[in-house]
Amino acid sequence: MAESIAKGIKLDRKKRRELLHLISESGPSDPAEWDAFWQPLLGHQEDAAGGGVEVLSAVFDEGITLLSARGLAEGAPVTRWIKVVVRAAAQHGLDREVLLEGLLKQQVSRQVGQRDHTRAQTPQTREKILAAALEVFSSQGFHGATVDEVAERASLGKGTVYRHFSSKRELFSELIRSKVAELEEAVTGAIDPRADVLEIIETYLRIYFGFFDRNRNLYKVLIQEQSDFGAEVKALYIGNILKKLPLLKRKILQAGKNGHLKPINFHTVFYGVMGFVDGVIQKWLASDGRYSLMDEMPTVLEALFYGFVNRAPSGRS
Repeated sequence: MAESIAKGIKLDRKKRRELLHLISESGPSDPAEWDAFWQPLLGHQEDAAGGGVEVLSAVFDEGITLLSARGLAEGAPVTRWIKVVVRAAAQHGLDREVLLEGLLKQQVSRQVGQRDHTRAQTPQTREKILAAALEVFSSQGFHGATVDEVAERASLGKGTVYRHFSSKRELFSELIRSKVAELEEAVTGAIDPRADVLEIIETYLRIYFGFFDRNRNLYKVLIQEQSDFGAEVKALYIGNILKKLPLLKRKILQAGKNGHLKPINFHTVFYGVMGFVDGVIQKWLASDGRYSLMDEMPTVLEALFYGFVNRAPSGRS
């Protein structure tokens, strides 16, 4: 176990949730809980000496990533996390100085990456890295992916990746941000303010479906990372879409006043429609994209605009 983790941390979702629970607690955790956490990773004392320091260093970095994702990467939570890792090293007979040296090297690498990030970026290289990151994140997930894999997929050196993105976390966030910006741009350039409300809704949906039809791997990433980054991704992903909808909102309110549409709560309907649409995309994704997502448009429009219940003249069937 220790050897495989040392080569590249691959905590599964259950183990990451366990780690997040332990490091996010406001007070000291039960030592027995930590012992149970470390046991499958480090094994017995005599087994840990070989790759134990590498394992602890890798899990420490994983913990910092989880804390950073929740805005806890400073003060007491980090201090407690450092003490937990040092204690685990002592319990498993690992050399404290070697461990601290490894942790310092990690931090130096981060600082160098942040410093190099201030250098001028090459747009072509940046796009190459983002394209490679999308492939790696979609196949490995955020936690399973490594910067080394992204660099290899992009046919670039690891240092080049760090010159553009100071951490895996920043790379992931920028990937999502840049793709959402693509979707925003497509919406901005395609909506005709003179169109009626149903035409605008149909245009929005065609752009949305067409975008994910071309970006299947992006949707896989959004689905895979919901448990760890759901709130952040949704705030960016849904929030930025909402920014582009004031015209649609005005059209719907006006149509309601004119009697063309039922008076409705815009935000309730919006989130309901997004849930329905995302369900359609997940169904398509489950089929491994064997058909075009655009093929679903007629059914989606019929259900949204006219419902799916036939109102028989003489009661219900």
